[in-house]
Order: sequence, then structure tokens, then C-alpha cells
Amino acid sequence: MASPRPEPAAAAMRQRFTVRLSSRSRLALLCLTLTVLSLAGLVHFNLLSLGSGISVAAGGVGLWLLINWTLKPLYQEILALNLHAQNLQDGSFNTNANQLNINELSTLAESLHAMSAQLRAERASLYQRELLLDTVLQSSPSALVLTNHADTVLMCNPAACQLLNNNKKFTGSKLSALTDIAAPLQQALQHQQQGLIRLDNTGQAVWHLSVSQFQLNQQQHWLYLLKPLSREIQREELNAWKKLLRVIGHELNNTLAPLSSLAFSGRQMAAQLQQHELSRLFDTISERSLHLNQFVQAYINFAKLPPPQLSVVNWPRLINQLQDHFEFELLGDLPKRDWQADPQQLAQLLLNVLKNAHESGSAIEHISLCCIEFGNELQLQVSDGGGGIAADVLQQALVPFYSSKPQGSGIGLTLCRDIAEAHGGSLSLYNISRQIADSRICGLQVTVTLPAR
Repeated sequence: MASPRPEPAAAAMRQRFTVRLSSRSRLALLCLTLTVLSLAGLVHFNLLSLGSGISVAAGGVGLWLLINWTLKPLYQEILALNLHAQNLQDGSFNTNANQLNINELSTLAESLHAMSAQLRAERASLYQRELLLDTVLQSSPSALVLTNHADTVLMCNPAACQLLNNNKKFTGSKLSALTDIAAPLQQALQHQQQGLIRLDNTGQAVWHLSVSQFQLNQQQHWLYLLKPLSREIQREELNAWKKLLRVIGHELNNTLAPLSSLAFSGRQMAAQLQQHELSRLFDTISERSLHLNQFVQAYINFAKLPPPQLSVVNWPRLINQLQDHFEFELLGDLPKRDWQADPQQLAQLLLNVLKNAHESGSAIEHISLCCIEFGNELQLQVSDGGGGIAADVLQQALVPFYSSKPQGSGIGLTLCRDIAEAHGGSLSLYNISRQIADSRICGLQVTVTLPAR
């Protein structure tokens, strides 16, 4: 018994002989069929003649023309809606079918019009979100790199260019081919090791690397995100020191107050008893208690730095106040724009920096203050000619309680940095070399950055 032919093969054969006719062809076929049937009827009743045959043929043609004339407005509506649909398919959402020519298919036209408005609104919203996302990525301090399955860089923001390729774009390059990367960071990127990375040759010493993997267009992609954590770690460290200072200061004050009172009472009793040796002993205790109290108060004031009270800085008055305490040369002009800061805290910051410049052994004529205005920040640069400081000391200079001076407390520069960061800015130290007259002077430059408000 023969096996039946497979159904898919039969369906393919039927589809091969299927003739697809347009609406106009179907109408023409209908008119032709009616004409042929009419002629067959005349033949059947022996009524066919030349005149009747021509009349039937003319009637068939006339019927075809009448049907086309009747359906012409509907054809135009369909054509207009087809053009509208093609525009939507091509991504043009600002065009609509001519509503004046739509009658029979008005419901469909209204649906297409509503669809166009919705797509137009969604595209505008998507464009705004893409613009916002791009603005965030371009201005983010975090370095962001997107690579595909072949390790080709598809996207990188300015922070990534600065950190990984000396401010040069590297889109289209292999991430593993970048050579101007610190060894710890290069190793972490190659092995996709997530976690903290310490880089000593960058402004931000501590970074956190996170790697995310996802699929896009059926391909694997990797997103590398490097977030600077130095400021956050320093802030947490500073807060911990301040908390410790407040606790120690409270306990020391509770001890020093009765100690000073007892020393005062003992001195009076020794004076009454004419015990001069004992009186000098109590004087020494009282003097050292006072010195220790002043020392503790200095740390407590640092730990309780109040939030800055912002106002427009009067630069001539501020410069005069600074020059009443320390001599320095003002380079360039004073800031011309209105910059807001806490005048007292800003004066305290600059006084501490100028004091350090004078204690560095620099000649007075080599100590200078320069104000540089940028679009969104103001830089105050204090420079000296004291020879600079060693690299290991430079790395520790902003650590609380660290000081290279025999009698230093280690809170001067830390307080300055705290004031700058409370204003939303930063403080940086650099060893510099300047040409002054016929000699080259080496020294330290302290740069205080204040943001525009």
C-alpha cells in the first residue's frame, strides 16, 4: 500500500498554484464573468445578435467603470493610510493621513493618529532620558568603560580617558592593549578582579573596581566601573578622629578642671604657710595644666568645626587681613566674579597655609598668592620657595596628627582640608619649581579649590 504524500509537500504545491489577485483584478474578473453569463443566456434563448452582444459587452465595461468610480474614494483613503503606516515604519512620527479625505476608514485613521502621537511622545521622552544619561556619564567622576565580547572598547567617559589613557579617547581599541595604566589597575582589569585598588600616581589614591556582565544583541558585554573612594575614606577617617577627639577632650577637661582648682588652692595655702618650694611646685602644675588645656581646646575646636556660613567674599578686605599677619606677594588680579564662602573659615585656612609657608624657611619674596578663576571653580594657589617636602612626607601631610615639625600638632593642614571640603572644594599639595629672576626656586604649592555656587 502506497504511503500518503506528506502534508507539507501538498500544501507547498497548492500554494504554488494559488493566484493572488488584487481588488481591481477581482472586480474586472467579476464584470467579465457577468458579461460572459449574459452572453451565454442570450445564446441559450437564441437572442444573440451583433447589437445585443455589443450592448452586453458595453454594459460589462460600463459596470466595471461604475464600480471603479464608486470605490475610488475608498482607494484614496487606503492609499493615504498606507502612506501613513509606511511613515510610521520608517520612524517618521510627525506625519498623519489627510483627515479631510478620510470618511469610511476614519476609525482606523484615528487609531493611527493616536499611535503616531504616542510614539512621538515616547521618542521625545527616550531622547531626553538618553541626553540625561549621557550628561551624567560625561560629568561623572567615576571611570566607566564598556567592552564587547572581543574586548573592544565601545564606550568610555572622560574620567576613564583621564585615568586609563592620559585624557585621550580610546574607543575602538582593545582594553588589554592600553599601556599607560598602573600595574595594579592593569592586572585587575585583565583578571576582572573586583575590589579596592590603590594607585599612588593619581589624584585619587583609592579606587573601587566593579565588573558587570550582560547580553546585548546576542553578544556578551562587560561594563567596568571605577569609582574614586579616596575622599570618602578620608572623610570617614576624619570623622573617626573627630569622634575620638571629642571623647578624649571631654575626659581631659573633666580631669583638668579639678586639677587646676586644686593647684590654685594649693598655691594659696603654700603662700600662707610661706612654703616657697611648694608654691613653685603648684605654679608649675598650674602652668602645665593651662598649657594642656589650651592644647586640648585646639583639638576640640578642630573636631567641632561648624558648617560654613556662606556669603560673598570681600577679596580686598580678606587680602588686607592676611597681610596684617604674614607678608606675601599677590600675583595677578583678585577674583572679579562673586564667590561665596565663609569669610572667617576661609581666612583661617589661608592663614594656616601662609604660616606654613613662612615656617618652611622660604624667603619672604618667594611666598605668593595667586587667584585663578575657571568656569565652575576658583583656585587659590599659595606657593613658597622652601625647597618643597619629601615624597613620603607629601603623602602623609594631610593625615590627622601627622607633622614633620618637632612641636607640630598635625591638625593645621587637616583643618585646612576640612574647611575646603566643607565648602564643597578640595585642598592639594604639590612640589613645584619656578624660575624667579636668574635663579630657579623649588618649593611647595598649596592649591585650594572652591566651587561656584
